[in-house]
Amino acid sequence: MANISKSVEEVVDAATESMKSGAKKAGKTAEHLKEEAVEIAGKAGDKLKDAAASGKSMAADAVHGLADAARDVAGKLDDGGPDSGGARVAGYARKAADGMDRFSASLKSKELDELAADARAVVRQHPAIVVGAAAVIGFALARFLKSGSAGGRDS
Repeated sequence: MANISKSVEEVVDAATESMKSGAKKAGKTAEHLKEEAVEIAGKAGDKLKDAAASGKSMAADAVHGLADAARDVAGKLDDGGPDSGGARVAGYARKAADGMDRFSASLKSKELDELAADARAVVRQHPAIVVGAAAVIGFALARFLKSGSAGGRDS
């Protein structure tokens, strides 16, 4: 009976050691996986920031291009003479172009965090305007996409 008791104790001790060893290995594996996850998340964050910076630059260039187009339209409207209604509209187009250029310069000069803070401030100060602008942009985008898809089928 003493031998059986001793054998049981040996088996229990061996099982306990095996469990401790397995737990230690599992802990090391979990720590390794955690480190890899942090590294992957950091790389993904860096790529996201790079993509956002690239998008910011492209948006600034697009807004500047719109400003140039508005100035071109203003120049064509001026051809009607100073007393025509076109001259007044040309003035508005130039003012809009100047505003677009200021916005473009602001996009280029500010960091993404600053732009996000500015956007949050505008939303807090003027929520109704933001919702209205979003609705107008959404409507315009839907019309643009709808006309683009209709044009593609006719061609």
